[in-house]
Amino acid sequence: MALTHRTATPADAEALAEIELESFPDPSWTAEDFLRCDCRVVEIDGAVAGFLVSRENFPGDADTPPEREIVNLAVKERFRRLGVARTLLRHEIERGATIFLEVRASNVAAIQLYKNAGFIEISRRRQYYDNPVESAIVMCLKW
Repeated sequence: MALTHRTATPADAEALAEIELESFPDPSWTAEDFLRCDCRVVEIDGAVAGFLVSRENFPGDADTPPEREIVNLAVKERFRRLGVARTLLRHEIERGATIFLEVRASNVAAIQLYKNAGFIEISRRRQYYDNPVESAIVMCLKW
């Protein structure tokens, strides 16, 4: 099993949209949305297995490191528990920034992934998500 990561291209849009549809109860991203920010994919044996979409919120200055936000992360069901999300997250962390994200309070696997990577909970947003209505946990990894 060969696992590689790279920047997403327009040719990946359909695969990204399929993973989004499979992963979220009420997907709000279209195929075009993925390439509006920084999008990385992991391939396993040539198939897109997962993606991470992030954006820079602050470029940093002499006194403050850059800040980034993970806005979407998903792995195709048949490729879960193979290190895909961990690989994507590690690449994002290596960019050298303070990173923020929101995650559904019920998404125990994702919360554990983020905690294992060093993220901590900094707040909660009540009723942040729809379908079903659910709180978000806001997490941060300081650079």
